[in-house]
Order: sequence, then C-alpha cells, then structure tokens
Amino acid sequence: MEERFFSLSRGISKDFRRYLFSSFTGNLALPIYALFVPLLASRLGASLFEIGLVGGASNAVYSFMPLVMGHFSDRRASRQFFIISSFSILSVVSLCYAFISSPGYLIVARIFEGVAWSMLWPAMDAAVSRDVGPIEPKKAFSLYNVSWSGAAALGPLLGSALIFLTSLRVAFLLTFLIVVLTLAVNTIPSLRHNDPVGRISTSKNDPDSPSELMTQITNGRGVGANFYITSCALAAVSSGVLFTFFAPYARSLGISILLIGVVTFVYGFGRFVFYILTTNERIRHSLLRSDKRVRSMIIALVMTSLSSLLISLRDPSGVAYIIAYGIVGVGISIVFAISQAGIIAESSPEKLGRNAGIFESSIGVGACAGPIIGGAISGSSLAVPFIVPPLGFVAFLAVYPLIMRKKR
Repeated sequence: MEERFFSLSRGISKDFRRYLFSSFTGNLALPIYALFVPLLASRLGASLFEIGLVGGASNAVYSFMPLVMGHFSDRRASRQFFIISSFSILSVVSLCYAFISSPGYLIVARIFEGVAWSMLWPAMDAAVSRDVGPIEPKKAFSLYNVSWSGAAALGPLLGSALIFLTSLRVAFLLTFLIVVLTLAVNTIPSLRHNDPVGRISTSKNDPDSPSELMTQITNGRGVGANFYITSCALAAVSSGVLFTFFAPYARSLGISILLIGVVTFVYGFGRFVFYILTTNERIRHSLLRSDKRVRSMIIALVMTSLSSLLISLRDPSGVAYIIAYGIVGVGISIVFAISQAGIIAESSPEKLGRNAGIFESSIGVGACAGPIIGGAISGSSLAVPFIVPPLGFVAFLAVYPLIMRKKR
C-alpha cells in the first residue's frame, strides 16, 4: 500500500508536497488536543458540563468560521496567508495548554484553536482541489486523506506515550515544536517569492472535471448538498463525543493512558487504511458512484452512530472500545470521502472556497454539538454522553425526507 501511495505522489508540485506535510503535522497535533485537553480539564477539577464545553469550544467556532474563511480561499495567495496564520495561532495555543491551570482558561484557548483550524482546513481543501499540478482533484484528495489520516492515527499513540513517560504538559510542548516547524516550512517559501494567484487548470472538455460534474449535480443526477452537509455533521457528532469523553471515562475505569492511546490509534488506523484503498482508481470510482452514494452514506452513518454504544460498556480490557473506535473510524472516512467529492471536488471553480468552508463547517457543527449535548445530559455519569450519536441518527432519520429534496 505504501508503494502505491509514493508512486502516486511522484510528479506533484512542491506546493502540494508542502500541503501534504502541513496536513500531516496538523493532524498529528489535532488528536492530541482533542483527546488530552479534556483529560487535562478533568485533572484540573472540571465538572462534566465543563469538560463538554472544553471539548466543544473549538468546534463551536469551527461550526461557522470556515464559512467565512472559505469565501476568501479562492485565491492562492489568500490560502497561503491562512495556512501561515493558522500555524502561528496554534503555536501560541500549544504553549497555553502546557501552562494553563484553570478549566475556564482552557475553554478560551480552545476557542482560539478553533479559529486556527477554521483558517487552515478550508484553505487546504481549496488548495488540494486546485494547486496539485496534473493530478485530478479526486485523486489529489485521496493522497491528501492518506497524509492527514496517517498522522491522526499516530497522534494519540505519540501523545499517550509521552504522557505515560513524562506528563500532559510535555505532550503539549511537543505539539508546540511540531507546529513551529510547520510554520517555518510554510513561511520560508513565501518570504523568498510572492506566490501568484492560483491558476484553474481544469480542462473544460474533461468529462471528470469539477465544472462538468457540478453540471451533472444541478441537472438532478447527483445528491443534494443538504444530504452531504447533514451527514458530515452527524458523523462528526460521534467523533466529538468519543474524543471528548473517552479519556476521562477510561481513566475512571482504571484503564492505562497507554491503552487509551492504542484505542484511539485504531480509530485513526482504520481511516488511514481506508484512504490508502481509495488511491486505487477502481475502488475510488466504486465509492464515489452517484447511484450508490446514498446507500453507502447511510450504512456508514449507522456504523458510526451505533458503535458508540459499545463505549458505554464497562470493559477494563479495552477490547470493546478498540472494536468501536475501528468501526467509527472507517464509517466516518466513508462519509467524509464522499462528501469531499460531492461538495468540493465537484464544485465549480467560482464556488470552490465557499464549498470548502461549507464542508468544514458542517463537521464543526456536529463536533461542537455532540460534546456539549453529552455534557449537558450526562448528570454524574461519564457513560451517558455516548448515547448522543444514536439519538442524533434518530433525528437524522426524522429529517431525511426533507434533506433529500433537491431544488429544481
């Protein structure tokens, strides 16, 4: 699988290589924040509702700011500015996590973290769809997804190992070093020369080009945008709840920090393997076929929503949690891969940045709502929040007829 990835990555532009590196390091840090900042809040004496706020604060910002940032991500120079700015903010946030001693200040820091991610990911999505040289956008997204999902799998393992050997604070100091390195990698090329405005290289005669595919959607052969948006939000509810409450819940059961890292690694590894498979053209084509998208998305949403119930079981061995995280990881990957194609890769050039913002904001809405609702209904039990994803799926089924309606 690795040979396939590297063979596909040959011949891509230097800018695209920089985007792959940045997405890798960004997602190396992101799960460390998502998993261990709530654990830090718990150790600082936060209530369950406060832990939910810590988990949801970043995504509260992320639920709307990508929409704003996406409107300004159509120009190549703007994308580069947002990428540099995001890693600048993340470097400060990482230092704050290493020294903050109050749950309230953690919530504030998480808000700024949300601003940084809101700058980064819509710009990345737009760049991957355009600044990729001769590579077709869907194939570029496959490489991009392999890059960030591999890092997202390693992040929890790296963080848990550091915490086991040293402390929570040291893990955040490591993310600071990683983020500063990425900031330098993106800043130095910009200082050497001014990046020109990004070029739209897609041929109008290409039947698989974004503009042609967008035409197919508006002609009624594709799935409406509301379906993609709602599905992404629901999938993100599961990831938001699992990453916010699992570490405090597992520690309350006496599970070691290393096993917590292994469980969350399985989630990332499942995504990584799935995205490796999508670099195969036949598999990618089968997954993204418009006549099978709805069925595939529904199956994936059932997987992600119901599997979280396994987390509420008291299993000190961790086997049930490993199974649950693996299923959720693959299910979320299916939802996001199809939605990336439907919302971003198949968008018309003039709507690229806006649609990237819509995609990322839909994830932010779910990842924000899940932890906050979970914290609000939990009472005194850390097991209760894991019923939120199944309840979300019931709500999804209730509005399904409405979101499947397409404007004509």
